[in-house]
This record gives sequence, C-alpha cells and structure tokens, in this order.
Amino acid sequence: MTTPIARTGACARTRSLVTGLLLAALLPVVSVAQGVAPIVTPSGRFVLFDQGRFHDLATEAPKDLVVAEDKLAYVTRAGELKLVQNGSVHGLESAAPEALRSAGRTIAYTRGAALKLAEPTRPRELCGAVGRFIVRDSLVLFHDRTDATVNVHWKGRSFPLAGLPDTLDVPEAWVGSNTAVLFDRAARTAYRFHRGVLEPLVDSTDAVRVAAGGDLIGFSDDLSRSLQLWDKGRITTLEPLVPQAMQAGDGLLAYVSGGGAFKCWSGGRVHALLDHAPTAWMVRDSLLVVVDAGALKVFHDGALQVVERYVPEQWVAQGGALTYLDLNREVRRYARGERTAVSREAGIARFEVYGDTVVFTGDDGGVRVWWRGEAYTRY
Repeated sequence: MTTPIARTGACARTRSLVTGLLLAALLPVVSVAQGVAPIVTPSGRFVLFDQGRFHDLATEAPKDLVVAEDKLAYVTRAGELKLVQNGSVHGLESAAPEALRSAGRTIAYTRGAALKLAEPTRPRELCGAVGRFIVRDSLVLFHDRTDATVNVHWKGRSFPLAGLPDTLDVPEAWVGSNTAVLFDRAARTAYRFHRGVLEPLVDSTDAVRVAAGGDLIGFSDDLSRSLQLWDKGRITTLEPLVPQAMQAGDGLLAYVSGGGAFKCWSGGRVHALLDHAPTAWMVRDSLLVVVDAGALKVFHDGALQVVERYVPEQWVAQGGALTYLDLNREVRRYARGERTAVSREAGIARFEVYGDTVVFTGDDGGVRVWWRGEAYTRY
C-alpha cells in the first residue's frame, strides 16, 4: 500500500555561517544522502526532513530505522516495515524484519528466511533462504542456502560467485562500495567481482588479506608476501612487505607498511604521510581521517591536513565530509580543505549525520536540521 506524505506548515529557517563554498558544492551528489533525515520531536512525534520540508510520519518514534540516500525504511510501533521515498510511504511487511541494514543507496532486510531489497510498490526477493549477507552501497553479497551459493547482487542482477558444499562455511569475503573479493579456500583462489565481471584476483594461495574499496582493491597473499593494488584492471606492487594494516575507500588505499610507516595510495601514486603508525585512523568513503600527536587530521591534496589540534569528543566521517564538535561544543564540518560552521549555538550535546544533513537539538529544545548551508527547526 502506498500513501502520500502529509506535509506540515512552514518551518523556521536560519542562514548558517559558511567558510568558503557551501557543502553542496563540495561533495559529489552520488555519495551522500539527498537532504533526508529522520527526527523525533520533543513531543515524541516521528518526522522526516526531506529537502527543506518536514513531513509527519507517526505520533511515536519507530522501533528501528535506516536511511539510504533519498529513502528511509522504518519499523512502526505496531511492527510494520515501511519505506518512504519520493514523497510517498510504501508498506513493505506486516511484521518486523529480523535484520534491517543499509549502505549507500541500498536497503536490505530479512523476513523469515528470505532476503529482500526495500523497493517501492513491492520488495524484491533475492533468495528464500539466506545465511550471511553484507550490504555495501551498490552491492549486496549473500549466501543462498537453497542452492548453496554465494552471490552478489548488482544493478538488478544476482551473480553467483562460488558453489558451497553443505559441509563448508561461507568463504572469507570483503565488500567495497562497488567491488567484492571472495576467497575460496578449497580452490586456493581469491575471486574479484567488479561491475558485473568475476575474475580470479590471485590463485595458488592458502591465505589472503584484502581491503576492498571503490574501483580498487588492496591485497596481500602468502605467495608474493607483498602489498599489491588492483586498480581498474591493473595490478601494481606498492610495497615489498605485507602491510601491518590497510583500509580502502573510494579511490584511495591507506595502510601501515611492513616497516611501520603510514602511507596512502591516491591519484595514481603513494603518499608517505608518517614515519610511524598513527594513534587511530579510518577510511570512510573518499575520506581518510587520522588521530596523531593529539590532533585530528584529514588526508587532502596529497598530505595530512590538521583539522583541529585536539581530538573532538564526537566526530563522524561520511560522504567525503568530517563533522565534529569543537571545544565550545559547536558543530563544525570539514570537506576538501574547507571548514563550515554548522551550528550558531554552543553547548550541543550530540549530533547525527545522514549524508549531507546534520541533526542536533538546539538550546531552545527545538530539533535543528542543517542542510546545504541552512538550518531548519522543528519543535
């Protein structure tokens, strides 16, 4: 059943302070949510913010919810699963799913033994008896217990990756935003999936380590004992030794080399960043965030740029931007070398990030939603 969303009246709006360009001009549209954010008002109502307007969804907060770019799936207090997209509410299931997950533009869930994708009109069933499954942006990797196969669903099609005898567990698998690697121990081969094509990545190996990202894969195996990069069809040796750690994102591979140095491959070359492993680091989407020497840093233009000379109490990396609380507990955002002041007020307790929107509670008790340089308030 499909129901149009009821719109509320006018919402309060204030201009946010912006340093440099607006975030909307800084970030690629395809990698972030399209101005969609769920909120719960002070009175307990469940409301959706959608590109500058608020829409009432329910009088009570949902039991569970996930956001994927321009759509939202949630479980009502009565246990129904619903999808909100393009101004309409679609009923998906009369009972709550056992698992509800999202990444990028994809929402997947399990109902009974079945694995389904949340889509308008009717959900798409991927298999009737699912085991382990992983959701990443445009890919869903899943174990179909019915025919004992591991499959990847991409652009409306499911591709079988390997056959699994009933006596075997699911092979090791790594999934990036548009790549997947599956290691079949019995065949001693790691297979790579990218844009509908399945090919061996490395064979004759008993162990493999992988970091799968967007259009690239970092990997090491016990045969070569080196760090190699698969980048759009080409394999390059980056390091002669196996890395101590590695993470991949969209267009970059960060790693601690076998010698202990911290490096990042991006733009066709390796950038030496530190002669030691940082205190903490993470790759999310196209962003590499580093905590080192008591400072918060971001990889930009081939080097580590200092965002703040302290480590914020809360920070979130998503969609190519870093959002954090400063020392005054004001919400700030860093993207591509530019800083944006998200909140006018200090003393913010916490915030939530949904792609290109930031949600927090103001000092007057109203819920603020920051989107494209403007703050909207709902009481």
